[in-house]
Amino acid sequence: MKLLKLIVILCVMCSAVLLNACSDIEEDNKIIIKYLDNTFGKDTYTVRQNKHHWFVTLNEYPELTFFYTVSHDPFSMSSPSIKTDFDHVSGEYIVEKYRKTNKLGEDELFFESPINFVYYTKVSSLEELKISYDRLMEFISFVSEKYPILIDTGLLKIRMDIEGIHLKGMDDNDSMIYQDISEVKNDRLNIKSYEEIYEELKPNLKTHFDNPDGIIFHADVGRSFILGSDTFEDCLHKNLILKNGVVEELKKIILQPGESSELYIFKSDDQYKFTEISLQAKNLSDSPCSLFEATIVKAVIDSAKDLFVDTEWIELEYDKRREWKEPYEVLGISSPKTEKEKIEGVQYKNIKVLFEMNEYYKGVKKVTLIF
Repeated sequence: MKLLKLIVILCVMCSAVLLNACSDIEEDNKIIIKYLDNTFGKDTYTVRQNKHHWFVTLNEYPELTFFYTVSHDPFSMSSPSIKTDFDHVSGEYIVEKYRKTNKLGEDELFFESPINFVYYTKVSSLEELKISYDRLMEFISFVSEKYPILIDTGLLKIRMDIEGIHLKGMDDNDSMIYQDISEVKNDRLNIKSYEEIYEELKPNLKTHFDNPDGIIFHADVGRSFILGSDTFEDCLHKNLILKNGVVEELKKIILQPGESSELYIFKSDDQYKFTEISLQAKNLSDSPCSLFEATIVKAVIDSAKDLFVDTEWIELEYDKRREWKEPYEVLGISSPKTEKEKIEGVQYKNIKVLFEMNEYYKGVKKVTLIF
């Protein structure tokens, strides 16, 4: 008797599950159809259902078929939600179609989620960039004319990746400049003009070549610096705040040949990061120059947890959980021996390096680099 009751209960439960599944599919179908009608319009598509997937083909673009499904997540406030591969299918198809009939030169165009379209170019000047920009405008015209559905659905978002143009403050890892060229807002396609890009980049162009003899260093705040190469103006573009000085006043300072500036302190705008980088510039030319044009020849890094110098990453903060190497050992040089080395630092390639240790506990308090 008990076994019979158990069988009856199981049958009822299975029936309930099956009925619920059928009910879910019916509800999902209503959700999908309503979405398609609102997005593309009634009678503008054909749909084929396969269990929990709806395969859709638009009448205007019979060569494209994409799927929709309804996701149910009991822990999500946005459930149920609709998922689709419409952006991938249409984006990749349009890029391939355009490439077959249009020349991009050395430029590249591809679809990448979640950015949507990416246009890559490598140029050496803003004048060369104009050529690539015009090519990109031709692609936008092509999409607008042949596939306006991308604008209607807000998918014509394009990012331009620019390589070869160097901005002030850029380091070796910042080889690319990213520009958002187009996006759809309030059912309208907004396009960033070449003039806007030019006005944004022109004042920030790097005006000097990097010194191949310069030494790269990177503290745990800001960007990389090139000692013996970066100008003081470059240092104002390292994502750091100048602590002692007003930029407009500093622009007026003129240094004579061989003259050095005072130390200027830079710090992070993050209140929880306490590293400070003090920099000194020197006029290495034969004629007077502004402080902004002078070359950084000295850096004092205070309270940093780690530091990258040339090709080596140095832990400055002692951590008993890890093996800790003496910083001079990491650079492959000996610690200061003479009184002169203890004051000026130890020679490492074409700079001098001095690590000032904490007095009462293990670790480095301050690092001085002199070009």
